[in-house]
Amino acid sequence: MNEISLNNYTKLPLKKIILIPIFLCYFLISFSQVLSENDIKQLAQKVNTELAGMDIGNGITVRACYSFGRTLVYQYDVDDFWFPPEKMKEDLISNFKEAGYAEIYFNSDVNVDFHYYSGNKLLKKISIKSNEFSNLHFKLGDFISINGHPKAKGVNLQLKQPIGWKLEESDFPNIVIKFCYKTNSYIVNVKDNVSFFSRKEAKELLSDSEYINNLMFEYSSVLKQSEILNHKIVTVDRYPALEFTIRGNHERTGIEIRIIMKSWMILYEDKIILLQCGGEDGKEFKTLENLYNLITNSVIFPEQYNY
Repeated sequence: MNEISLNNYTKLPLKKIILIPIFLCYFLISFSQVLSENDIKQLAQKVNTELAGMDIGNGITVRACYSFGRTLVYQYDVDDFWFPPEKMKEDLISNFKEAGYAEIYFNSDVNVDFHYYSGNKLLKKISIKSNEFSNLHFKLGDFISINGHPKAKGVNLQLKQPIGWKLEESDFPNIVIKFCYKTNSYIVNVKDNVSFFSRKEAKELLSDSEYINNLMFEYSSVLKQSEILNHKIVTVDRYPALEFTIRGNHERTGIEIRIIMKSWMILYEDKIILLQCGGEDGKEFKTLENLYNLITNSVIFPEQYNY
């Protein structure tokens, strides 16, 4: 990525009396997007060397910068007239996003701490995790029902759609619905099983290590250089399910992409329901995994409550 003039950053409009250290993004841009803890340490040293003692206005002077793990800590000295606004953290995050530099911290997986001192007294500390710089949403909307859908094969299932994600149909025969956001998706897949399984029988089957190993091999074989990251038995609205995560390479139009998928396989009577989500392997999946869990936790089978 090309370096941009430092002066261009300092001319950006400010919100309230908060001055975002936009010039610090200048140094982040100079590094690769995938940063090790040693990279972050070097970054902190560079910022400290070049900016310590700089008067950035509004009664704020840069004291120092150092790193702790994946966190950059920016220390400032403030004058007697400085005071922290009521929603200082929210305004800082908003300013980063409006300036277009929040994604740099998010993609680089860099947390940020801001410390404001008056002499030796710490007046204000603000901690921002890297995922808070993301523009991704983590709220669910209304329930979507697949009841009556021709691909649902008689399964009556409801789940909540994530806000900001598109609801799409699929040309594939067993995919009932899918929620999409950029290259990420959450899919509901329904297949016929070989026979009917009660919940007790399904739980016993999922406790069979040989069955699980064969199943994991079958699912991971669809990817090249695949690996099974984890698997465990869970419950999805009273039904036993196998939760598992796999990673591997997938070819798209001749280009291999490293992807990661998290799935829940539910043995539902005489059907197999596969809830599958994921996208390109990276920081975005780690952030979205909490949302995927929320969607799955919203799943209900209404018919079991009709008594």
